[in-house]
Amino acid sequence: MQHLTLEQFRSTNEAGGVLSVTLKAEGAGFEMQIETLRGLAKLVKSRDKNEMRRFLDPRKALLLLRDLGIREAHIDSQKWRPEDKEFERKPRPDRAEAMKAAHEALSHTDWLREKLTMSASDTRPRVSHEQVMSEAQAIIDRKRQAHAEKTTT
Repeated sequence: MQHLTLEQFRSTNEAGGVLSVTLKAEGAGFEMQIETLRGLAKLVKSRDKNEMRRFLDPRKALLLLRDLGIREAHIDSQKWRPEDKEFERKPRPDRAEAMKAAHEALSHTDWLREKLTMSASDTRPRVSHEQVMSEAQAIIDRKRQAHAEKTTT
C-alpha cells in the first residue's frame, strides 16, 4: 500500500488518478483510504510519512475532500468506536507550554495596558526629565555620603 501526503493526494487527484476514497474507521478516528490508478494508498502526515493522518471528526475529512474537488466518498464505520476518543488523544506538552506562555504574555500585556491607561489619566503636573535625574542623583549622593561616613568611623 502506498502512502500519500496531502500534496501528493492533491496532485494525483488533479491528474485524474484518484478512482475512489473511503473513510475507514479505526477506533475513534477515520483514515483515508484512496484507490488510485496505481493501487491503494493511505493519506499520511507530511512531517512523518509513516503515521497515518487520522480524523476524529469525519466532517473535517469530508471538508478536505470537498476542497480537493472530490464529491463522493464511501464511509466504512464498522470499526468506529467514538467512545475511545479520550484514550487515543496524544498528550501535547509542547502545546501546553505554548499556551502557558501565551497566557503569561497576555497577562503582562493587560498589566502594561492598565499602567499606561493610569499614566495617561494622571492629572498631576508633569515633571521634567532633568528634575527627575537631579533628584535621583541627590539620593545617590546622600547614600554614598552615608556609606562613606559609616566606613570611616
